[in-house]
Amino acid sequence: MMKVNDFQKYEISLKIPYEEYFSLIYESKYLLEARLGPDRCFVAKVAMYGNSRRRGVEKAIEWFNKEFKGLLGSAHKVMTIDDPFGEVSYDATFACNDLGNKYLDSKTIERVIAESDGDLAPEDPESENNQHNCLRRIKRRKKQVIQLTSRLSQTPSGTIYYKMVEPVVSSGKRMKTTSVKLSSKSLEKALREVSRRGLDKFEKFAHSGSVNKKKNSQTPIAA
Repeated sequence: MMKVNDFQKYEISLKIPYEEYFSLIYESKYLLEARLGPDRCFVAKVAMYGNSRRRGVEKAIEWFNKEFKGLLGSAHKVMTIDDPFGEVSYDATFACNDLGNKYLDSKTIERVIAESDGDLAPEDPESENNQHNCLRRIKRRKKQVIQLTSRLSQTPSGTIYYKMVEPVVSSGKRMKTTSVKLSSKSLEKALREVSRRGLDKFEKFAHSGSVNKKKNSQTPIAA
């Protein structure tokens, strides 16, 4: 029974080799909608409904396993699912192993590869690392450090660093900076930790020093 929110229609395509199709008939498994293609493979189209492509894929796998019980082998070898609503698209967070990005038809694979601008390529079905993905990343994802404030930054793993300023012993006017790792994982907590540990105690000296530098660099006006 279709749920109220399962309103989006997806089309499953099954490409079944000639001999395997007749083994299904022998097991009393009939696909009346199957048609023989030019490459001696039967192609069957089945409608599946879901509230997203990910849900459509989940339901398609459940249906495939229940319907054929291993007679056609693994689903990824014979089954593809279309992307009629353009839900599969490339961005910085694209994950090849996400279920919503699997079982892609050739048209969708070509489109997403074009969108990736060289970051993605078709997955080799014979690859030992293949997790039944349709795509693989051929360029490493760029990991960017997030600048929370002028002195606080956060790495992609979530670690926050504070750029602490402190005077150099040999010269009272010069300042040096040191990145200090914090235990906090949020900006609010990091600000409290900086204050609690006194990491910002030399900031006012650094600021006054830069102000004095600007004043001293001005050209004196002749009397």
